[in-house]
Amino acid sequence: MSAHVRKQNILIILLLIFSFSCSREEESLYAENVEPVSNNNSYTGPVDYLTDIGTININVIANGNHPGKNDPSFLKNINSPNVGYCHPDVQYFPNGFNGYKYWMVFTPYFGTVGTAQDAKRYENPTIVVSNDGLNWSPATSAQGPLQRAPAVNESFSEKKEEPKQGFWSDVDWTFENNKFSLYYRGSFIKATAFKSRGAKNQNNVRKADKNAQRTIVRQTSADGIHWGRLEIAYTSNLPYSPKNNHIISPSFVYNGTGYVSYEVENNISPNFPGNDPSYVIRRTSANGLDFSNFKQSKVVNFINKPWAQVNPMFAPWHIQATYVDGYYFLCIAAGDVKKCTADTLYLAFSKDGMNFKVLPIPLVEHNTYRSCVFPMTTTSDVINFGAVIAYKTGVFKYREFQLNKQKIDECLSK
Repeated sequence: MSAHVRKQNILIILLLIFSFSCSREEESLYAENVEPVSNNNSYTGPVDYLTDIGTININVIANGNHPGKNDPSFLKNINSPNVGYCHPDVQYFPNGFNGYKYWMVFTPYFGTVGTAQDAKRYENPTIVVSNDGLNWSPATSAQGPLQRAPAVNESFSEKKEEPKQGFWSDVDWTFENNKFSLYYRGSFIKATAFKSRGAKNQNNVRKADKNAQRTIVRQTSADGIHWGRLEIAYTSNLPYSPKNNHIISPSFVYNGTGYVSYEVENNISPNFPGNDPSYVIRRTSANGLDFSNFKQSKVVNFINKPWAQVNPMFAPWHIQATYVDGYYFLCIAAGDVKKCTADTLYLAFSKDGMNFKVLPIPLVEHNTYRSCVFPMTTTSDVINFGAVIAYKTGVFKYREFQLNKQKIDECLSK
């Protein structure tokens, strides 16, 4: 046998060993199940979260151009009535911040932007501000999307027959320690693109060692206008996730001592505890950048699942988390996960961040998508919330409501 053939055989054997090792690693990759808490308690406080105050108008241009390009055909005015809004998340400042009480990040999608292949080019993180919750515009006249659409040479395809067009989505942010921390998901974007667009640090070198179908990134800002370069939090590669799971709609809170993230994982591999179409996974981080690997994360327990009573195929598809006064809240857009969509919107709450009680009456029954709730003011007795309700028509609506802390505690008591 020639030396060349022996070398080839050795390489084949090493490749088989590596593949078997990776396969075994993924088979043993389970998020931790928490001991489920159950009770039959109901929230007995007033439920006033069903009425919208009005329809939101965002005076902004959606830009689908790749970096360095300014083709006017890829500019869309999505000011009302040409709405095309998706993925809202709001930070509220009672006394204002840089002149505005409401700060929102969202992505243009749905509505006049559409959902076709080219619509992905517009789904870029966009920041707008308001003082009434209804009328929004960029904080500065020159402010466009925080990231431009990935170029073709920055992208790869999920399937060979599909065009190369990476995209951003699923924006979410916190405001803690006098800074914004904005997170969002990059899909089908090459590792080299993250290195090029990102901060020049060891974190990005380490986490962008190879392509991942999905990558969660963070940018920070002290004023909401000037932003640092993106940093990678985690990806859909091992050990962060069962390989190529979708890490859908990650949402982040700061609870005073550290960061907690929640995300939806589709039940498409043998790495989950049951037969639900999807599961919500909880991670933790001390610095907001290095989060638990999948094996150290936990599967959230929903004490009740009212969406399953609507349709047994329903499960969480997109979520949004907030934290205030020791309470965790999840705004859950549930729907037919296997069809990659949501329909009904629910609100859930928890004291431990792991066991959530879901209010059985939905915020909206039909045609909704990833929406958000946010604390406005609190007292010793109540939490006053605002909410941006997002519809699959590209419409955002604004509402306000109140929850009673004592009634939440009674509902969660064992």
